[in-house]
Amino acid sequence: MVKAWMIRAGADGEREDASLSEGLTIAGWPEVGDLTHCSSWDDLRTEIDKAYPRENPRVLSNWQGQLWRFRAVLTPGDIIVLPQKAGSVAIGYLTGDYQYRADSPPGLRHVRTVTWSRTDVPRSEFRADLRATLGSLLTVSELRRLDAASRLAALANGSPDPGNPDAPKHLRLLEGPAALAEKVAEAAKGRPIELAVRDFLSIWDVVSRSSKAIATIRRDLAEFGLSTVPPFTEVPIDHTIRVIPIGQAPEAERQLLGQETGALELETVEPDDPGPELLDVPDEDTAIGAGAAIGAEEGDEDEDGDEQQAPRTVPVVVTVGRLPSARSRLKSVRLSDPLNLAIEIMSEHSFDQLPVLDDDGHLRGSITWREIGATNRPTNALVKDAAVLKVRSVRTDDPLVDCLVNVADHGCVFVVNPDGTLSGIVTGHDLAHRFEQELRPYALLEELERRLRRALILALRRIKETTGEYGLPGDPTKIQKLATKGMNFSDYVQLLKRSDVWEATGWQFPQVRFTERLDRVRTIRNETMHFHEMDDDRASAVEEIRVALQMLKTVQPQA
Repeated sequence: MVKAWMIRAGADGEREDASLSEGLTIAGWPEVGDLTHCSSWDDLRTEIDKAYPRENPRVLSNWQGQLWRFRAVLTPGDIIVLPQKAGSVAIGYLTGDYQYRADSPPGLRHVRTVTWSRTDVPRSEFRADLRATLGSLLTVSELRRLDAASRLAALANGSPDPGNPDAPKHLRLLEGPAALAEKVAEAAKGRPIELAVRDFLSIWDVVSRSSKAIATIRRDLAEFGLSTVPPFTEVPIDHTIRVIPIGQAPEAERQLLGQETGALELETVEPDDPGPELLDVPDEDTAIGAGAAIGAEEGDEDEDGDEQQAPRTVPVVVTVGRLPSARSRLKSVRLSDPLNLAIEIMSEHSFDQLPVLDDDGHLRGSITWREIGATNRPTNALVKDAAVLKVRSVRTDDPLVDCLVNVADHGCVFVVNPDGTLSGIVTGHDLAHRFEQELRPYALLEELERRLRRALILALRRIKETTGEYGLPGDPTKIQKLATKGMNFSDYVQLLKRSDVWEATGWQFPQVRFTERLDRVRTIRNETMHFHEMDDDRASAVEEIRVALQMLKTVQPQA
């Protein structure tokens, strides 16, 4: 089976020209010698350990995996993707096995031959979900999600991206809200448009629910008289939603599947609602400093390679419904069920309590072993004959923080839909896991920046002690800025690329590799103000930050 691989050409695109002009894909790792003789995983690790004796073992394992894929896993006929610094993408087919070119410059020695089909594919030809798969920070990574190989093959042949194969066929290539509105209007009565949130977002050419994206989508939905059930903002990204018309007059029979709109959980937005208020971008002097907010820097690039000029947006409020457990299918009993049924379910699943519903599916309370044991019941007793606790609950559209007190006091809280029907449950574990996911990148980045700032101040002071100046021509105030308020993260990276500054740090890492890593962290840092789903890409990004921080801790134990 043909696979697709993305192989980057270096942090600054230093391998692009050779790759495209000579028909090659090039792995980099200039310190590593010939891998032709490495016929096993252990053989390769020996070469990597020899090349990087002071690197963190986890970093070496990561590099080992990438080089093994390049050396032994890639197969002629596989698709190769090369993202270029200018923004376009090259797509071709692998034609040869691994070669080591000893006479080539360092960094251009580990190669495999490629026939490039197209070398200037604009990223705009990639639909948003496929474009997002190019966000991996690895030099060598497989593009396996969303049928990437077949879609890239179509692009290589000059055909349009056919879209996510898992999306409904008649919705796969919708472009813009007008096309969606047409599909909703054409839908047969009683058969609403259904699609995953991920595919719904792709209609607006976005892959995550940032506040800016939500404001745009809500505005467009209001303009076309549409809404989503449940709200697209309140469910996991792979959850299926329905898109329904709400702008038709009553005589047009707005009933859907036998329900009036009053019973539906809809997106709530007025047609004139401008969405989240926009904030001005702070001055560069306050962009980074101790305790400064983390956001995009001036002049940085977004995922399409364009400079970010738009103002920042207020972060999205995370609702209870975004937790998977809040949308889970809980075991429950009705007031009219036999009490023995509750006993059977609780025994079978080792439950301490069960939610109790009325005949309309609304949450009425819960029943525990204590109530069951205290009931002097006949054999035909019903659940309503036992003492049912009135329990606190939260709605799916409530802010997630509203769960905190209830979970702290009671260990869990039931979740209901706006119409009162049971939706799921939130426990302390669910909250802890979610907040850890949200806060960990910020905590890691804050400590990383603090350590970088301290190390650079010390390095520049050492340079001045030796040369009498800081060596920052054209900007004599920059060192003062660094010492008092902090620089942009990109300034940190550029300083560490200077040989005098690197030497003054006293660090024993390979300079090029470490600055490349920090440049990848810079890219991650500029995306953290936007809300992203916790998928494999974000987990990889968090690990990238963690490794960079651990490397700094190794050489700079004091924060």
